[in-house]
Formats: sequence, structure tokens, C-alpha cells
Amino acid sequence: MRWLSRVRRRLRLVIDRPAVEREMEDEMRFHVEMEAEELARFGVADAKRIARRRFGGVARYQDEARDARGGRWLEELRQDARYALRVLSRGRGFVAVAIFTLALGVGANTAIFSVVRGVLFRPLPYADPDRLVAIESVINGSPTADSPRDFLDWREQDRSLSGMAAYFLSTTALTGTAEAERLVQARVSANFFDVLGARPERGRSFRPGEDDVSAARVVVLGDGLWRRRFGADETIIGRTILLDDFPTTVIGIAPPQLRMPAAVDLWMTTRFDARDIAPSSRGARWVQVVGRLAPGATLAVARSDMSTIAARLTQLDPKHNAGVTSRVIPLQEDLVGSVRTPLLVLLGAVGFVMLIACVNIASLSLGRTAARETELAVRAALGAGRGRIARQLLTESVVLALGGGGAGLVIAVLGTRALVALAPGELPLLEAVRVDGVVFAFALALTVVSGVLFGAVPAIQGARRSTNDRLRSGSRGASRGPAGGRLRATLVVAEVALAITLLAGAGLLLRSFLRLATIDPGFQPSGVTTFSLSLSPVRYPDENTQAQFAATMLSRLEQLPGMTSAGISFALPLSSAGFGLTFAIAGRREVSGPDEPRAQIRVATPDYFRTMGIPLLRGRVFTAEDRAGAPMALLISQETARRYWPNENPIGQSLETGWHHGNRAFGGTVVGVVGDVRQFSLAAQPTAHIYAPLAQWPLDEMSVVMRSSASPATLLTAARDVLRLLDAQLPVYEAHPLDDLVRESIAQRRFYASLLATFASLALVLAAVGIYGVIAYAVQQRRRELGIRIALGASRERVVGMVLQQGMSLTIVGAALGLAGASLLTRVLKGQLFGVSATDPLTFVAVPAILVAVAMIACVVPARRALAVDPASTIRAED
Repeated sequence: MRWLSRVRRRLRLVIDRPAVEREMEDEMRFHVEMEAEELARFGVADAKRIARRRFGGVARYQDEARDARGGRWLEELRQDARYALRVLSRGRGFVAVAIFTLALGVGANTAIFSVVRGVLFRPLPYADPDRLVAIESVINGSPTADSPRDFLDWREQDRSLSGMAAYFLSTTALTGTAEAERLVQARVSANFFDVLGARPERGRSFRPGEDDVSAARVVVLGDGLWRRRFGADETIIGRTILLDDFPTTVIGIAPPQLRMPAAVDLWMTTRFDARDIAPSSRGARWVQVVGRLAPGATLAVARSDMSTIAARLTQLDPKHNAGVTSRVIPLQEDLVGSVRTPLLVLLGAVGFVMLIACVNIASLSLGRTAARETELAVRAALGAGRGRIARQLLTESVVLALGGGGAGLVIAVLGTRALVALAPGELPLLEAVRVDGVVFAFALALTVVSGVLFGAVPAIQGARRSTNDRLRSGSRGASRGPAGGRLRATLVVAEVALAITLLAGAGLLLRSFLRLATIDPGFQPSGVTTFSLSLSPVRYPDENTQAQFAATMLSRLEQLPGMTSAGISFALPLSSAGFGLTFAIAGRREVSGPDEPRAQIRVATPDYFRTMGIPLLRGRVFTAEDRAGAPMALLISQETARRYWPNENPIGQSLETGWHHGNRAFGGTVVGVVGDVRQFSLAAQPTAHIYAPLAQWPLDEMSVVMRSSASPATLLTAARDVLRLLDAQLPVYEAHPLDDLVRESIAQRRFYASLLATFASLALVLAAVGIYGVIAYAVQQRRRELGIRIALGASRERVVGMVLQQGMSLTIVGAALGLAGASLLTRVLKGQLFGVSATDPLTFVAVPAILVAVAMIACVVPARRALAVDPASTIRAED
């Protein structure tokens, strides 16, 4: 551990230098006194003086001791840092601008990095997370959910996974308390926690067999629910609570970091009944599957095994599994794959901003270095070599960067909190985002690297000149030489090019977002308020009680003041909820595999379409005649008619599905065609829909829509009063104006576009400041030339033109380079665009036009200063 001892000694030289110096002095004094005593023992007179003379220079031995301890460079570094502080204190304006710029750059980069690290790179909080995989069915190249029957077959036949678990999200209600609450639950197979490698914080997880239909109901509470509703009572383990009025035993409390499959309130076991796992139900895909690689197995082996099983299932059941393959990917990739590109683009964008900031500060530092030629000339004349001068200038830059980095860290902490608060809810693993040691180390490294980066140019420039050149030019400023001007011009071209690239990316995302915001969702959300509820299977155990409650509730709601119309459906558009089924068309040959007809299934009341503003295109909508016991009437969407009845009239056609209630199958006769709605997102094309009357196919989950002249808050208060009178134990959730649903559906795109636009704006401002700084400096240095030109008769328009030409030529060159770079880099955004190509002509014309306009404004002020040059006084001053 010699190196550790050396490091400790060297650190002590920096941290406790006075004590080290005292020790060295004591040691030298000891040697001199020993020599003096020896001389005195032999009777030498004036022994101390002779001993000091024999010993030689104490300072020399101290320097040698410092060299032997390796501390000389640390001592010089310390001196450089102290000198840098003195130099920087004389330029407070420059320091303030530089620290502010660096703080923004470091803060923004660190905040985005903390999000990227938390979401993309932090390992999942489970045992051996790199062994976890997600397994999905793939139909027509698109991954989709799995059927319970397929899941059971996979689990039975696969040999490359040590475990495979199924799960899906649903809701339940905590009842039996003063205030019922709707909860989000994960329904999981009994081995879910074992496969995941997670253990409850308290109590136990599920045991084998507890996911059987006949098993007792048990639940693992989430940490948040446990603290919020049960006051972190540890005696809750083993107690019984009511969920949907069913007695359920609490067996464990999950750890706070468990967010799989999402931030749910509790975990309960799945209960696949005979119909769920029947071979005829393979087409019903509504569960997700997670697995753990067996010891020694690789991802490639697992993929091969699952492909073999998928082929086997296709042969076994070609009706439902023909063309259905499987996909095995790392679980982390499955969770964050959709946000990887946008987050990395943001990290790259904010990196561009940091580069532009460094270029700006480098340009400013060049000017300061030029103004210090006299000082540098004196230092060189006193013996300072080029390396020593370069090191001193570089030290000043790093000290300046550390000041900006410290302020940037504060911005990073605040920025990270703001990002977490503003991020859309669907951004996964957001709870893992925080400023930790790694993020702090990133900020420190970024600070030091940026200091070296923007300090390298002035340091090299300052060290290149010879002592004679400095002494000759010291009195009139080295910056008058062409080299300094060309270097600053190059830096400006570089930052303009970077800004153009960033602006082009932001422009594409903004245009994409604006295109998306104008997409017709297929309904008219303005003036509509909605809420959802789930009926207790205990209090509403059958279709009659469910239908009766829905009819009574709707009747009471329609009597509220200001109500225009009200309706009920299941799974509102843009809610990401859905339930799809395959179906057969009467009189046609059965089709299997990917070509088998399939559609999203919905139920609705007669006024649902009028309330939502979904147009009727053909036939009729539901009426009161479509009641229980009557032949089932069906409505289909325009996409369903286009896809399965092209050039035909679908009215009167009959279709059936494999979905049953008791002895009834979901199916009936098409009586009308309604407009398409965007079910899952505005960016996705409309999907096929089939609607059935709620009175003929009641459900225990429903969403109520109300079109009213009353304000949403007033309407929801009145609706809650109605529900409280009908059933005080019925929790209401997702209560908000329907406009909110549309806004939330594009929240993620708005989040990315807003951040990128912010960074692009910052880059634009920095580029403008850089152009202004270079042109203003050039005008200052050319005052004598401008004065002479004006004295010789040059018009002021010509002088202004010269200044503007210099600034605009740099801008145009930078813009051309930036457009070339943007045409390549914006292709990375291709997958994030909607309705806009990666080389959108409007964006690639508007962005340079905006930059040229801003650059023109930045050049106007220096040009006005050029106009104010007094020829006589300028020439006299220069003489």
C-alpha cells in the first residue's frame, strides 16, 4: 500500500502545509544542532556558525525534501490557484457572465443526466436484474399481450427460464371503511415475487397455489398504501381487509422501491378460471409475462426456445396462433425502450448547449488573454516558460469552471426536482431519479472538462508567442494580430453550427407536436366531463343489478342542472385501456392467424355517441328498444366497416366472438356505423371497434361522460352527490374534463418538445451573444482603421456595411455547416416524428432564417458603435 501512503503524504502537503513546513524546519534545525554539538565536542569555537556553513542552504534542502515527497507540483498548483483567484477578482464582470453561463450548462446537463441515469441506466432493484426478461407475443410484427393459455403452455414447455410469471393491471376498491378508495392493483401469478427476485419488506409473498380459483384471497400491500391508509401499522400482517367487499388477508408489505409492473397500490394473485385458460381463449390476449433466465442460459437460447414453442403452438392451434411469434427482450429494455431515444436526444441537446457555452467563454477568455500581453511578457521575461504560462492560464479556467460548477450543482438539484414533477406520468422508473454520488461525480467531471475545454484555446494561444513578440506587442495588444481574430471567428462559426443543429431538431419536434395536437381524435371533448367507477361484485353480482344501477345513475345524472346529455361506456378513447377480441362474420369462411378479424370491444348507452360527438355515418345508434332479452344490436366503427366490409353495406351483417356471459356469446347484428376514434393515442391510426348496448351487455366497470353547460367542478360535485345517495361505498376515479384526457395523451411529446425547445432557445441566445462579442471586439480593435476610413471620406453606410458583413459572413458559414450536420443528426429523431420528415423543408428554411435575423440584431449594436467613432480623437489617441 505504498501508493496509498504516498497519496496521503501528498494530500497532507496541500491540506496541512504549515505543519509540514514546520516539521521540515525542525528536522533541518536538528541536523545543524547535531553538527554543532559534534564540533563543540572537539573544541571548535563558534561551532553553530561553522555547522550552519557546512550544512549549506536550508531552503535548498527543503526544496529537495519537497521534491522527494512529490509535493512540488502540488505546491505550484496551489500557488497557481491562489494567483488565479487574484486575477479573476479583477474581472468581476467577465467572471459573473462566465459563472452564470457555466452554471446553466452544468446544471442543465446534470439534471438531464440524473433523469437519464435513473430511467435508463440504474439497475432494476431486483436480484440479478440482468437475468430478467419480458416475453411478448408478436402479431404482424407488432408486440402484443399474451393469452393466459399461451402463458401456461410457455411455462410448461420452456427449459431456458428458471421461472415465468404473468401479471396484468386492474382496479379494486378498498371498502368497509368510512371512505371507500379506488386502488390500482397488479394481478400476478403466485410465483411473481420469486421470479422477480423481490421480497416483501414485511410478512411474506405468495405461496404456490394461492393463485388457484378456490384459494383464499390474500394481498401484498404497497408501501404507500400501507402508510397512507393504515398508518404504517405493522400488525396489519395477518389481518383481514375488504377489497370490493371481499374479505382479503394481508400477508405482506412490499418494499418502497418495488414498482413492478408500475406504481400500484397492491399485489393480488391472478385467478384464471376454466374459460380464461381454455384453448378457445388463445385469441384473448390480456396478460404480460416476465421470466428469469436459468443458470447458464443466455438470451439467445431463451429466444430460440420460445421460437420453437411458438411454432409448436401454431401447429397445435392454427386458428389463433398462425403467424403469432414470440419476442424475448431484457426486462429493462422492455420498460424503458420507448423512452430511450427521446432521453438520449435530450442529453445530446443539452450537451450541445454546454459546448456552445464553452465556445462562448473561450472566445471571451481569448480577449482577456490578449489584454494581458504586458503581464505575460513580464512573466516570460522573468523566466516563466511557455508551459508554465499555459498551465497558469489553464488553472484560471479550471478555477472559473469550479465556481460555475458549484452554482450549477444547485441548479441541477432544483432542475432534477422540477423535471420529476413536470415529467409525464407514463415515464417509467421516474422514482429512481435522484442526485446521488454518481450524478455528483458527473457534474464534477463535466465542470473540470469544460474548464479544460474552454481554457485550452486561450492557454495554447497565450503560450505560442515568444517573449520578444510579447514585449513588442505588449503595449499595443496582441489581439491586433490576425491569428487571434481568426480563432475567435472560428469559434463563432462553430457555435452557430451547433445552434443550427439543435434548432433544427427542436423545430422538427415542435412541428411534429403541433401536427399531433391538430389531429381529430374522432370525438368532441370540449364541454364534456367524465368519471369512472367500478361496481362491487358482492353488491352487484349479476347483469341485472349492474344494468339497474347504470340505468338509475344515468337517469339521476340527466336531471342535473345544465345537463345536455349523458352516456356510459367502457374504456374511453385515448385512455390506453382497451379490450380486443377476434370475431367471426356469419356466412364467411373462417380466417385464422393474423388475418383473423379482430376489434376493440366496447359497450355504450344510446346517448353516449351524442354526448361524445361521435358521428353516426350509416344506420342507427342504440335505442331504448335495444334492451335485455332483445336480439343484440351492434355498432361498428368506420375502420371496422372499411377493413372487413370494403365496398359492402355492413348493416344487417351478423358476427360472433368467443366472449361469453353465462351461456350467451358476445355477438349480434350490425345496425349502424359510427365514426372512428383514436383509442390508444393520437399518433396511432384508428383501430376497428365494435359497440354493444350496455343494457344488453352490462359491465361492472364503466366510464360516464356528461355534456353540460355547468363547470366541470360544479358538475362533478353534483355527480358525486348523486352517487353518494345511490351507493356511499362506491369510489369515483378519473374525474376530470375530457379535454384533460386529450392533453395527457400528448403530454410525453409535449415534455420532450418543450425541453428541446428550451435548450434550443438557450443555444440561440448564446450564439447571439457570441456573435455580438466577436463583432463588438472587432469594432473596438478596428477603431483606428474605421477612424481613418471615415476621415478619408468613407460613408457611414459603408462603415456599417463592413461591420454587418463581418458578422453575417460568420453566421452564414456557421449556418451552412450546421445545416449539413443537422441533416444527419435529425435522422435520429425519425422515430419520434409525426407528420413531419427528418428533412422537413420548412424547418430547414425557417431555422437558419431565424438565426440570421437574430445574428443581424446582435450585429446592430456594434455597428452603431462603429458609426459613433470620432476620426480625429481616435487617430490622436492611437498616436
